[in-house]
Amino acid sequence: MMRIILALLVVASLALAGQANFGHIGTGVGGNPSQGGTDATLYEQPYDFPNIANGIYVHAPQFGGADNFTFSAEAEVATITFWTVFTGSGHPYDIAVDIYEDNGGTLGAHFWGETVPGAYQTETLTGDQSWGYDLYQSDLELQNRPTVPAGDYWLAMSVLGASDPVGWLVCNPTYPPNMYQYNNGWGVVAYDGWFGLYSEDALTRSSWGSIKSTF
Repeated sequence: MMRIILALLVVASLALAGQANFGHIGTGVGGNPSQGGTDATLYEQPYDFPNIANGIYVHAPQFGGADNFTFSAEAEVATITFWTVFTGSGHPYDIAVDIYEDNGGTLGAHFWGETVPGAYQTETLTGDQSWGYDLYQSDLELQNRPTVPAGDYWLAMSVLGASDPVGWLVCNPTYPPNMYQYNNGWGVVAYDGWFGLYSEDALTRSSWGSIKSTF
């Protein structure tokens, strides 16, 4: 009977220059990257509020951010999640996301890109605040899902059309190379980003989480 219920539930579920000075709160190692992981997780440096550091601006056209990741096997990316702070109102904004090949610890050739409109974003309050602002988890559902071979890459993001700065939440890095920030050119910053790459959309991942916690 329990297997039948589970089956029904499954069917029902679907540099330094331009650095933002959001303030510095806490120290520590930040998120641990997960390669392969379980279920839909392809790669993850998860949100870890006690270890939050200065955010970096990702407000286009002047600012963007990039962090490295590794795939141990070829995979299709369906969802990108990152953690963010909005210092204005009117979000979500369109977000340009790009994947670059790695070139010896820096951004190499452009591999893939897409602009994710607000209609394909889900923002969830984390319940945390810093610098007087709410902190959010942003899930970006990709429409042109890239199939990424095994290897080393960089995820780059910039927020389009924002009239107020938007920040990518980061921690003190422990897994080099460090992040890059775009400010009239790419430069290294002393941080590591919180983000995840997943093979399923956010609703499906959330439903699976609920199912697993139930059983």
